[in-house]
Amino acid sequence: MNKLLKLISVTALSLLICASAATAGEPLFKTYDFSNKKISSDWSTKKTYIIAGNRVLGLFNNRNKRYPAQTVLTLQNIPKNSAVTVKFDMFYVGSWDSEGKLADSFSVTIPEGAEIMKLTKFPCILENDDDEKPVNNTGFVKVGERDRAYWVAPLSFTVDHSMVLNGELKLEFKGSLTGRKTEFWALDNVKVFIN
Repeated sequence: MNKLLKLISVTALSLLICASAATAGEPLFKTYDFSNKKISSDWSTKKTYIIAGNRVLGLFNNRNKRYPAQTVLTLQNIPKNSAVTVKFDMFYVGSWDSEGKLADSFSVTIPEGAEIMKLTKFPCILENDDDEKPVNNTGFVKVGERDRAYWVAPLSFTVDHSMVLNGELKLEFKGSLTGRKTEFWALDNVKVFIN
């Protein structure tokens, strides 16, 4: 019996060490979930919105003055020679267009600098271009007078250590939307890892 307990203890300890080693290569540096109304000063925008009972950062729309156009995340005290990986849930609200004259885009950039990520294809599919017939949407949210379909997609990107200046990195999240009242975006569950 004692041998069995020792074997179980050694196995459990080995699994714990392996799990710790697996996450050691990418330690969690910061996390933001926006469930609290008080938003971290790391974000330039403090506006939040409730989607499906969950508070998210946003809504954003670059063509509608009632909503912020973008937000900047400022990360400080990043260790020297460290790359930064950011993972987050992207909320696409409304009828984002992936092609044509009204094509939309979403980007993450270094303000006044390099483009880190640019998206031009979105999960927002409508049957016969009808806002009331979304395909594979996550749910609906009331924006203004109307219920809008929304889709949630996990996204991530990595920023090379050369873009971190004096331990600081600024990241601008911005959508370029064509719909003033029909397209919005928001962020949630933002996790920052140091590589």
